[in-house]
Amino acid sequence: MIRRTPTMIPMSDADVQEIRDLVVDQKSRFEAKQKTLLAMKKMAEHPIQPNDPETLPWFQLLVAERNRRLGIPAPGTGIHGPSTGISGPSTSGSS
Repeated sequence: MIRRTPTMIPMSDADVQEIRDLVVDQKSRFEAKQKTLLAMKKMAEHPIQPNDPETLPWFQLLVAERNRRLGIPAPGTGIHGPSTGISGPSTSGSS
């Protein structure tokens, strides 16, 4: 195999700094991706349990938000607000 001299590309200091910044950005993205993959692996090994003390407040917020979007009243509240003893319009035939 014949060796040849490497091709030299003229670069300014700004070009070199731009490449260094790109390398740092690529490394940080790679590390963030690895961190995310590790977190996903841990999550797959130990899924969130609704009754776990660490995740209970977070889970309750998710349920409350879901119920709000679907129009489901929160427990202990009826159509007329918090437990007033009034459960809504009566469907019996009394007038």
